Amino acid sequence: MSSRKGLHPTQIVAGAFTAIILLGTFLLSLPIATNSGKMTPFLDALFTATSATTVTGLSTLNVETHWNLFGHVVIALLIQFGGFGIVGFASLVAILLEGKVSLKNRLLTTSEAGSNASNIKGLLFNVLKIMFFFQGFLLIFLFFRFLTEYQYEWNKALAHGVFHAISAFNNAGFALYADSMIGFARDPWIIVPIFITVFIASVGFPTIVEMRDRLRLKMAPLLRRKENYKMPEQWSLNSRITLWGSLVLLVGGTFAIGFLEWNNPATLGPLPWWDKIFDSIFAAVMPRTAGFNSVDVLGMLPSSWLVTDILMFIGGASVSTAGGIKIGTAVVLFYIVYTEVRGETAVNIGNRRLPRSMQRQALTIVTVTTFVIIGATMLLRLTTPFSLDQILFLVFSAVGTVGLDSGMVATMNDGAKFLVSLLMLFGRLGPIVVATSIALRRTRRHFEYPKERPLIG
Repeated sequence: MSSRKGLHPTQIVAGAFTAIILLGTFLLSLPIATNSGKMTPFLDALFTATSATTVTGLSTLNVETHWNLFGHVVIALLIQFGGFGIVGFASLVAILLEGKVSLKNRLLTTSEAGSNASNIKGLLFNVLKIMFFFQGFLLIFLFFRFLTEYQYEWNKALAHGVFHAISAFNNAGFALYADSMIGFARDPWIIVPIFITVFIASVGFPTIVEMRDRLRLKMAPLLRRKENYKMPEQWSLNSRITLWGSLVLLVGGTFAIGFLEWNNPATLGPLPWWDKIFDSIFAAVMPRTAGFNSVDVLGMLPSSWLVTDILMFIGGASVSTAGGIKIGTAVVLFYIVYTEVRGETAVNIGNRRLPRSMQRQALTIVTVTTFVIIGATMLLRLTTPFSLDQILFLVFSAVGTVGLDSGMVATMNDGAKFLVSLLMLFGRLGPIVVATSIALRRTRRHFEYPKERPLIG
């Protein structure tokens, strides 16, 4: 698409995210947003607004004590906007006002969501219904638990329930407690619903919709209800990749972190075996999505940080609020390598052949993300006094929009704050969106060069 014909859809998506971040920065910098009644420094407000809009969860300030009710509302709204998608909201408003979606909004929504769905109206309303259903589910659990067990006033219980329900489903990792979820680590009535909500959100909206529709068909005979749709016997390739990939990462991450931290006196060591297992599961899921933590991250071993780095790099499913390169990308990359090792010509996954364009896209995503991580790590190593382990952990957390802190965020210099803000924005938009939004024009060659095979490997 030429620049003379207007902005590319991905450029508008990037611009929309930047605009909402700047608006959030302005609101959070106001004195009415803080408990002290003083203005928040620009870079701290920018960092928090970026973290909320990109559903990351990192913060240079104490979210619980620095911001007042107005500040918490702004952060929650930024999380909701960032999770649903700013262009998604705009398209939804157009549907409500005009009853239709323009071609431009279709292009913008598919660019932002990474989905090629033809029924954009159905996609948006499905996303909205799913978001409100699971947020409402979690809100009910949290509200009554805060009210009855922790004796919160009803308005505080409601406010904390709403905030953490929004943060959990959108995989934001923001908590109204300085220690994240460590204070509730032994309370299954809070930890388990948050865990379930985060995990479901991490599998992505298309997979959730397919699971819901298949469940309806299964339950219809029992409920003596007739459904007016049919589905193929075989699950879609996207859902199979997402569910199996999520299971492998869940089991593998749980085993790795549990094995490494089992006797660590700073984390799992003092706990009974059943709490060790649950905390290991929690620690394996959160780095791929939300960034809540039930054990002290700073007390974990360097080897556990490396496992967490890998989980943050992979992230959750496509068309979800999770970050990372996404499970689908990781699986496609694995099968590309597997195919090459076996000497086959076509990449096949689950009796389906992958198009070459998708293979190139997966390689591009991994390559661009890796270069960004390497470049940011080198810059932070040169400009900050922190160790390489700490820097790598924070960079993976920012690019993966996870929100786990290696102990750097509160004491970073202004340059590092701005750089990490850019990393969070990059992680939310995705390397493909960033790359195509920067490219002002596309060129097509009308000729091909002769082939030659250089030596590799």
